[in-house]
Amino acid sequence: MNNYQDQTEMYKIIADNTLDTIVVVEPDGLVRYVTPSISSLAGYNLTDYEGVDAFSIIHPDDRDRVWVSHTTAVRSKMPVDVHYRVCHADGHLVYVETRVNPVLDEQGEVKYVVAVVRDVTERKQAEQLLENIMDNLNAAVMSTDKDFTRITFCSDSLAKMSGIPKQELMARPILMHQHMHPEDDSFLMNEVKQQLDQGLRVVHTFRHTRPGQETRWVKMTMHPLLDHTGEVIRLDAILMDVTDKKLSELALEESEQRYKSIFDNNLDGVFSIDLNGYFVNANLAFEESTGIQIDKLPDRCFIGLVFDEDHASVQQAMFEVMHFRESRDIECRFTHSGKGERIVHITFVPIFMYGELSGIHGIVQDITERKLEERQLIQSEERYKYLQQSLNRFSNDLANVMKVSELERRLIAEVKDVLQVEDVSIQEVPRGQEHTLTNSKLTWVKIGEKQQPVYLRIALRHSMLKIEEEWLETAVHYVTILYDNLQLIEDLMQRLEGLVSQNETPKWMLRLLFKLSEKERSSLSSDLHDSVLQDLIIWYRKLESLRSTRQFQEDTREELMRIEEGILDAIHQIRITCNELRPPFLLKMGLIESLKSLLSYTRMFANYEIEFTPDAFDHPLDEEQILGMYRVVQELLNNASKHSEATKVRMVLGSSGDRVEFAYSDDGKGMDLSSFEGSFQNMGLTGIEKRVFSLGGHVKFQSSLGQGFHVNISFSKND
Repeated sequence: MNNYQDQTEMYKIIADNTLDTIVVVEPDGLVRYVTPSISSLAGYNLTDYEGVDAFSIIHPDDRDRVWVSHTTAVRSKMPVDVHYRVCHADGHLVYVETRVNPVLDEQGEVKYVVAVVRDVTERKQAEQLLENIMDNLNAAVMSTDKDFTRITFCSDSLAKMSGIPKQELMARPILMHQHMHPEDDSFLMNEVKQQLDQGLRVVHTFRHTRPGQETRWVKMTMHPLLDHTGEVIRLDAILMDVTDKKLSELALEESEQRYKSIFDNNLDGVFSIDLNGYFVNANLAFEESTGIQIDKLPDRCFIGLVFDEDHASVQQAMFEVMHFRESRDIECRFTHSGKGERIVHITFVPIFMYGELSGIHGIVQDITERKLEERQLIQSEERYKYLQQSLNRFSNDLANVMKVSELERRLIAEVKDVLQVEDVSIQEVPRGQEHTLTNSKLTWVKIGEKQQPVYLRIALRHSMLKIEEEWLETAVHYVTILYDNLQLIEDLMQRLEGLVSQNETPKWMLRLLFKLSEKERSSLSSDLHDSVLQDLIIWYRKLESLRSTRQFQEDTREELMRIEEGILDAIHQIRITCNELRPPFLLKMGLIESLKSLLSYTRMFANYEIEFTPDAFDHPLDEEQILGMYRVVQELLNNASKHSEATKVRMVLGSSGDRVEFAYSDDGKGMDLSSFEGSFQNMGLTGIEKRVFSLGGHVKFQSSLGQGFHVNISFSKND
């Protein structure tokens, strides 16, 4: 009795602790007994499952098939193996394999069926994963006899890889050799076959060729299976299409050869440091950036190369790389043994090994020259503004210059003022002797032609800045455009004065001269628009691109933005100058509307009030009359802005019979008219007088010191 109890207890211990689940089922399918492991298998306890239908927890799609296996075991009284899915209590599926064993009574009839159930979910998942891997990796497996005469097993993917139907492959493995590269086939059948016959594992990559298709590379790993005597009885092989990898390797090899010289001469320094900030390695470009030999870098602290004032910002950047595990950019200064201070841009990049941060890469660009250029650019901002204002003023004044001597005096005055030099002159150089102008202390710039070439001579005490050279080039360009034409005008004026001295009034000559003048103004306007203005726009876009594509400190970025605004102001001013030289839509709008537009613009900048009283004309004015009066008003407003110190300007434009009447008056400081003739400051009055005379009109100036300035003009509408 005790022995029976001991055995029963032993069976119970085994049943309660076995990992497999044992279910005793009656022939009709009811559960008679189940081991406690049902809980870990399906999530049910003993009371939930005992006495119920054993098939209730089987997946509905598998129940009929399992019931057939159960009835087969009962009918045949023989064990049956079956695989199916169990619905776990929490809803997920469990894959199981079961051995169904019928238990017979004394009469030989089936009393119970004992099912030993094993959880094979992990194995199923692994098998499924392997199937997915095979599907996605373009790999294949196979087994063959030692002489490769018959394939005993192969995956479906082998047919896809070889392009030969699976059934044909298994029957005639030799077909695979027909698509191998001849060199590889020969190697496989000789050297590789010898190694396999010796029981050695072989890994070899061969080329697979098919007509009309690109060559594929296949990596074969073949394992010989040996019997107890050491003889090869089977060959197992894994084949993987490694074409992409092989092509990448070939491309990489080609790339390495092609770009090796570029890498060797890379201007960017690259280094790596450990998490404590000590150097691990670096390239030659980094050696050039620091002046420290590569073999002396190991065990040296990176922060020791950085200027003391930059330590905090560099350490903060390195901390952020290690803390946030993201790259960081920073600018700092290096100490260079041979070049002194160097300004560098460093990109810190985290280094990961097996998912853990192990160090930091640094990519170094020496930006010393660029930073110096930026500083010079910022330092020259005020100088640039001054030079631009000078060009604006100079170009406006040239519109009123009528004589070569006045043009030369104006150029000399501007050069002295802008370049801060005293020794400036205009000189004629005998033709053919230009090669003698080689004195390094003197600058000679050709501006025109008289009897001999005419040069601007400047004795500089120091070399000019780049922007000063550009200013001088632009100013001389303005002068050169006018120089020869003004000489022609002066010659014509001398002839005209001779005619006037003989009491002749050649109005046609004056009109011709003013037409030439307007033509030159138009040319100057076009040149300004097509050269200087376009250059400024290009430089503005380059500066804008520089600021938007590169990293700058905040104060530098603000300075660059201010320079951009200054260039925009200069662009705006040149456009205004072009409009003043050749007003757009003047003839289309007519005189009155054009004057209204001119006065509206002048009011935005003038420090005096403008009152304009226009009157319609019975007959429209011609082109010369409209342009002539527009230029007269321009000059009067220019005089009011620069010299009169007026607080109010009044203008009346009307008609009386067949004559146009124009009156101007201001309450400025006035002038002594007896001394204005020949004065550069008041040469505009001479221009007004001649302009009105060319229209066949009369002009009268009235002014005295402290009594303002008054002008009355009259000309015939039909002259």
